[in-house]
Amino acid sequence: MKAYNLLERNLAQFLDNFPQLKKIAKTTYQNVNYWYCGDRNFKLSLHPQVQLLTPSQWAKTPTESGELFFGYYDKSPWSQDMFRTVFHRLKNKFQVEIIVYDKQKQNSQIVGISSTWNLQQGSMTQWLPNSKDRKVIFNDSVEGKLVARIVSLDGEEERIIPLPIQTIHPNGKEAVTLNYKRLDRLRSEYGYSVVASNFSSDCPLSEDGIWLINLVSGQSKLIIDLDTLIAYQPRAEMSNSEHKVNHILYSPRGMRFVFMHRWIGTQGKFSRIYVANSDGSNLKLLFDERMVSHYSWHDEENLLVWARTKQAGDRYYLINAVTGQWQIIGKGRLDLYGDGHPSFSPDRRWIVTDTYPNRARQQHLLLYEVETEKLIEIGRFLEPLQFNGARRCDLHPRWSPDGQAISIDSTHEGKRMTYILDISSIVG
Repeated sequence: MKAYNLLERNLAQFLDNFPQLKKIAKTTYQNVNYWYCGDRNFKLSLHPQVQLLTPSQWAKTPTESGELFFGYYDKSPWSQDMFRTVFHRLKNKFQVEIIVYDKQKQNSQIVGISSTWNLQQGSMTQWLPNSKDRKVIFNDSVEGKLVARIVSLDGEEERIIPLPIQTIHPNGKEAVTLNYKRLDRLRSEYGYSVVASNFSSDCPLSEDGIWLINLVSGQSKLIIDLDTLIAYQPRAEMSNSEHKVNHILYSPRGMRFVFMHRWIGTQGKFSRIYVANSDGSNLKLLFDERMVSHYSWHDEENLLVWARTKQAGDRYYLINAVTGQWQIIGKGRLDLYGDGHPSFSPDRRWIVTDTYPNRARQQHLLLYEVETEKLIEIGRFLEPLQFNGARRCDLHPRWSPDGQAISIDSTHEGKRMTYILDISSIVG
């Protein structure tokens, strides 16, 4: 199996108290393990019923040069009608092109260029909800300020939003965002390194947090600040710590959003997740036992979270955001390899998640049928040693709107590339 054992996981948990030491130890240990356990001939292994395609193969277009990726797992590259996909293409070390593949027209076109991006989440490029699949929104920098651009498929710019976006309400009329400059200082692989006069990496905590943006008027307001989060059931470990928020995600109908509050201090790294109404009101703490990672909504009230509890340890939990009650999902099966990036299929029948590289630098892509508790490995992918740290390439699996395909980013061919997996023969 070449997975990390309980002793190794416990040691990693202990090293949470020493973030810098953990970073060095983790890299060294991964390198040693790969040279000892790695299969030099391995690149990928696919389930026999799965077909792997590049965007060019999917859209039947001439093969594009350069490295392609989409970004995070909480968005989808597909338009709702399934005719188009959107990705980032690396133009140079400073810019990415926003490229759309059209399956009907069998072509691809560049609709924008962004200088505000990172390898984990790109420029937050996504289809603008309720735009009839005709508009794309992405973050950029204009005249030294972080902004968001809304462009049509012909590349014409409709408008510039005076703040960057993090996640968009399903109505397509508002969004919430955070301070990407603070993220750049504290977790560079999620922030933006460009100069930005409208954000500061060390502004007062009372002036930093989560902003609500009107995408029609461009107006915005700070609705949750970091001072409020620190004062909410405060912990002693918060003293003399650096604080940030990240990973904001609206519920399917946009009634509420969830987000992570993380702080790093003399006692290591700590994480919480909160839920709030879409206007920032009714703030509620959901998990507060040091470790919370990735999450995905099941419906307006229930949330799938990789987290830690004293009762059950590190697991996937389905928690009710209203009552706070939780249950374990996939115990001993879905959580076999540890943390991943989970999400539910559109019909909520399946969960897809990935894993971090094992001893042999292989990432697992897993399907879990909720009702039957059946676990299916649909693929394993090599992540070469050079793709580590901020350059890592998590699979970040994303569902297609019809639930018949999965989008991933992978480096198994020695470069960053995005792929589409046809899983229709498995999910039916």
